[in-house]
Amino acid sequence: MARKKRIRLPHVLLSLLFLLLLIGGAVFFAKTYTPPTKEQYLERSSRYLEGLQEELGVTGTLQETTYWDWIDKDGTLLPLTGKQFLLGTVDTNGIGKYGNVHSNNLTKINKKFFTPITVTMTEYFTKSKFIPSEKNARSTMKDELNEVFGGFERNTIKCLFRLTPQSDPYGYFFCGIVDELQRTRQKQLSSLFSTRYNPKKYYSFRVDTIDPPYARGSYSEIIEGYVFIAKKTDDSWKLIWKGNEIASCNEMEKLDIPKSIYQDCYKDAP
Repeated sequence: MARKKRIRLPHVLLSLLFLLLLIGGAVFFAKTYTPPTKEQYLERSSRYLEGLQEELGVTGTLQETTYWDWIDKDGTLLPLTGKQFLLGTVDTNGIGKYGNVHSNNLTKINKKFFTPITVTMTEYFTKSKFIPSEKNARSTMKDELNEVFGGFERNTIKCLFRLTPQSDPYGYFFCGIVDELQRTRQKQLSSLFSTRYNPKKYYSFRVDTIDPPYARGSYSEIIEGYVFIAKKTDDSWKLIWKGNEIASCNEMEKLDIPKSIYQDCYKDAP
């Protein structure tokens, strides 16, 4: 007759002790862990851009910018904030020079010329544990510039690029995070400008100031854009002014727009 195994008490106690330590460690970690701050994420984003420059063998000034949008899985345009660098045919004004193409022969800047850049970039971001984004490898039916777009993400950090044939500078490279303040402002004016990605007509907008019942911002398409001022009446926003230049002081006075919104204006000729 087989003998039953006896469970030794010390083994049970050790198992319980190990379980308690495991639970205690998890609780301690949950209570003491603090997620990275916005500033820390932005610093990491800059380091990824610096690493990309090193891989491409270029140097260029990292410029702060808030004019990139990320297309999420649901097709929503998320405003980003972070830094970018530019590539061109000359190493001047903070632009990084790549390749042997000169400004007098822009026809050589084509999709074939871009291939080594996109291959190096994809390998770099893949090695850095980023995931390529099909949504952000976008194209538009009205893209007269025939540009090349792409994007990579690693959790909170989003990186995007835009390459424009026969242009100088021709390359724009960005890394950053979602601008939550801008996103909140955009939601307030979503009746004027949709925050959904439209492949037939890609556009981007930013809301600079909201001082009820007025708001000021900017709108841009592929090759055109304007500054706008909107007013909220009966719970509905309406555009009351838009233009490519500084507003006329007379216009602002007639529309009764406060200086906190238009910020600057030019005096009309007497």
